[in-house]
Amino acid sequence: MEFGEKKKIEEYIENLMEYNKKVNIISRNVDKKGIERLIEETMLLDKLITNSTIVDVGSGNGILGVPIAIMNRQKQIKLVESKIKKAAFLGLLIRNISLKNVEVYNLDIKEYFKKNLEKGVTLIARGFPKNEMLYDLIKKGFAQELVIITSKNKIKKNKKALENTDKNVYNIFFRDNLVILKIKGFT
Repeated sequence: MEFGEKKKIEEYIENLMEYNKKVNIISRNVDKKGIERLIEETMLLDKLITNSTIVDVGSGNGILGVPIAIMNRQKQIKLVESKIKKAAFLGLLIRNISLKNVEVYNLDIKEYFKKNLEKGVTLIARGFPKNEMLYDLIKKGFAQELVIITSKNKIKKNKKALENTDKNVYNIFFRDNLVILKIKGFT
């Protein structure tokens, strides 16, 4: 990581922690070290993304999309968040730390794709409550690939929905139940 990128990551963490004092957008039990660990996991996910347009589904506090945007200035990042208070934070954040390759959408993911049809998109998510919805977006061709941090249990639970997919599962070596699932499409 270059000095400029490291500085931007630090600015992101500072903004996140400061804003979280007023509006709960990340667990109040998570400290700076905890956020840094989540960013480390994001960097594992980042290495699996092949497209230049990335849609972060349910962006929340930006823990996926923001570090990826900082590390990959040539990629376009779309932060899609349906909750107003979180989308407001994301908008303020990208202005505060001057991320020119990021756009924030205060929409549900289905609404986003009704308004934005793009080719060669990668969907990313972490802790998304309905992985089946994400699989369906890939199946319907709204995105070319899906790269998510999810639990082994969710993958087992969705075994049927994942049939006929070109998928890979990658362990996160310092987590027992979390993995990265990458789907390139349906066969």
